[in-house]
Amino acid sequence: MRPCRLRRLCCVAGAALLGSGVGASAQSPSGNSQAGSGQSGNGQAAVHRLRTESEFEAVRATRILTAVRITDGIVLDGRLDEPSWALASPATDFIVRVPDNGAPAGERTEVRVLYDQNNLYVGVMAYDSQPSRIFVKELKRDFDLNGTDVIQVIIDSLHDGLGGYSLSVNPAGARRDNHLSLNGGNVDWDAVWDVATRRTEEGWIAEYAVPFKTLRFSNAQSQEWGIQFSRRVVRLNEESVWSPLPFRFSTARMNLAGTLRGLENISPSRNLKVKPYFLGQVTQTRIAGDMVTTESFDNWDDYGKGLDVKYSLTPALTLDATYRTDFAQVEADQQQVNLTRFNLFFPEKREFFLENTNMFTFGPGGNLVPFFSRRIGLSPAGVPVPVLAGARTSGQAGKSYNVGVLAMRTDAFGLTPANNYLVGRMRRNLMPNSWVGALGTHRDSTVPGDYNRVYGADTHFQFYDDRLEFEGYLLRSDTPGKSGENLARRFQTGWRDDELTINAEYNAVLPNFNPEVGFVRRGDISHYAGELTWAPRVDHPTIQNYTFGTNVDYYERASLDAMETRVQEATAGIRFRNNGSTNFTVARTFDRLFAPFNIRSNITIPAGDYEYTNYAGSFNIGNGRQITGNASVNWGEFWDGKNKAVSGAIGWRPDYHFSFDGTYSRNAVTLPGGPFTTNLIGTRFLYAFTPRAFFNAFLQYNKDTKQLSSNVRFNITYRPLSDVYVVYNDTRDTVRDQSVGRSFTIKITRMFDF
Repeated sequence: MRPCRLRRLCCVAGAALLGSGVGASAQSPSGNSQAGSGQSGNGQAAVHRLRTESEFEAVRATRILTAVRITDGIVLDGRLDEPSWALASPATDFIVRVPDNGAPAGERTEVRVLYDQNNLYVGVMAYDSQPSRIFVKELKRDFDLNGTDVIQVIIDSLHDGLGGYSLSVNPAGARRDNHLSLNGGNVDWDAVWDVATRRTEEGWIAEYAVPFKTLRFSNAQSQEWGIQFSRRVVRLNEESVWSPLPFRFSTARMNLAGTLRGLENISPSRNLKVKPYFLGQVTQTRIAGDMVTTESFDNWDDYGKGLDVKYSLTPALTLDATYRTDFAQVEADQQQVNLTRFNLFFPEKREFFLENTNMFTFGPGGNLVPFFSRRIGLSPAGVPVPVLAGARTSGQAGKSYNVGVLAMRTDAFGLTPANNYLVGRMRRNLMPNSWVGALGTHRDSTVPGDYNRVYGADTHFQFYDDRLEFEGYLLRSDTPGKSGENLARRFQTGWRDDELTINAEYNAVLPNFNPEVGFVRRGDISHYAGELTWAPRVDHPTIQNYTFGTNVDYYERASLDAMETRVQEATAGIRFRNNGSTNFTVARTFDRLFAPFNIRSNITIPAGDYEYTNYAGSFNIGNGRQITGNASVNWGEFWDGKNKAVSGAIGWRPDYHFSFDGTYSRNAVTLPGGPFTTNLIGTRFLYAFTPRAFFNAFLQYNKDTKQLSSNVRFNITYRPLSDVYVVYNDTRDTVRDQSVGRSFTIKITRMFDF
């Protein structure tokens, strides 16, 4: 080894031992030097493993990176060969988050940041000692971050520690953008930015260009932002980060991120985006065996057009407006089989409602969601209801308040009158990850006296490095004809660290609580729950941790003050280092039916008391391979009979252009009223021609309804956030071998960015 090279390694290693956050490497960012002969293959120079909270904090304090202003242009080609890149000192010495929390990363990563008047540029050199084993799972936009090599850049441009903009890319150039929130999780977000990638003999390169008008920041002459970099190496089953994080925290914890300095005299601009769409569509619907058409299937008389507008009112507050919104390009719902007497929950998939949804989050979800956006513009059966217009203002007001206001109007549809919707949400941030807040929803229709309101307040507090948690809420609804007994309430406390979880919860939904712009799975209940889970991590080449847990759920019928359900569960499992897992669960259930219910149209479960035991086993083979899969089996007593249930999923990705996913679930139920079997099959095919052109087919068969449904879509992004969609939907009755309904749609969107 040459003396200068040895000196350089010693300097970097010494800096790491002292907690230096910026590596001292002077190697070329293009990856053409002899970089990569570190302590282990291309391993980075940091040699000190972080073990205590104070060590984590000491290293985080050094994670300061300086952006360099440039006047020469950057060509986005994934090469990092412009002279400007050599001017920037790199962020290095990544630390493992999982599985070996606190250890130096197994492969070295170097990140440099430049900027000019209009853009922020991020250059990443991801060294890999085995570049032939770099793994790419898929090429589609908003790809799954798990099971693929990936670089993630998270920017907290407001530098308040409450969230950030996440820009992710895999080695094939597929992109994903999200808005991460300390208080609200990971939310879909579509933005104008670009990235180019290239593989080399030493690993792979990602070269980002992020327009300043895509981000939100203050008008200060000198900017200081929070920044975090994350890298996943599938071959090592490893995720590493630049600013170290304890195992229990994700990269959304921007209050633990590093600092980006050096940004001078930049402007967020007015950030106005206008996105019109044009649509042509033909549809057919079969009713009572006859084909009824509003327009002939070969006659393009059904045209549509609409408009979306986005404008930054302040650096932290955004106005979104929509007119004649259409969601023809959205994937069809995945069907479910219901063997309970409670409501099914289908997730929101529409872009307008997904964006900034964290601003309206209230409570943990599950049994009660006081604001559920699917109530707007969709019938209970999932049939689209025309959305005439709407607007949403969301973001931060000052440094302490998160606010969201949504107003929508839907048109009359069949027997359903036109409706106005208004939703408001506010949170007052008290300290990192703690707040008090309020929520209100209102619906009224064109029918006099037809309205519904829900309003209430919530609190959330975390102490001792977020290990100890307290939260709760109180809600009330107002509905004509439903007075008294119209509250919902919840209190929860828990202790969570890297291995131990203890949780206790009480919640109640009284008989007349009626959130018509929300979702309730199980009403008229008082629910008490307790959970204890221990997940000890072990030093083993294939096992990450064991899991042992038990939980109890106790439900009372609130109106009768009598026990309705009690469930006691015990679980044991193993989580492997490749993200695979296996679990075994035993559940003992007591159920009291106050009235009979039809589990199938011809089979009734009589009123009475039932006590039964069932067993479940599951296995997931993990990600990071061409074939993935999971399976579960459930067997035992079921009401006054028995049930044998199996379900599974398999994924096949021969390369990152093509993917196939198949799912299957079956229940074989034997009851005194008669046996029955359910089968649900789903298949999804995706072919990505490029990171901007996709063909997607989703097919489902439900034995219960004897229907086969298909959703076929072709999408090409011809410029950032501007798309052409071609969509065909068909639902067929397999008994009569005829179409129940079908549609063919062409939709074109165009983003104008001012």
